[in-house]
Amino acid sequence: MSRKTALKWIANGNVLGWSAFWVFGFLALTAPAEATVQMVGAAVLAFMGLLLGVWCWLRLMRGEV
Repeated sequence: MSRKTALKWIANGNVLGWSAFWVFGFLALTAPAEATVQMVGAAVLAFMGLLLGVWCWLRLMRGEV
């Protein structure tokens, strides 16, 4: 895989990670207090999106491709 292709994949992962973080973070924050399973599930997915977004962003900014 070329460097240019790898950068595109990492950039797409960055967008996907941050999008998941914002969408599932919003769902976790706005879930009813009775829906703890929904709240925890959305919070876990938001955290995974945060990890993916930060990891991809750091790879892009450091040029480690």
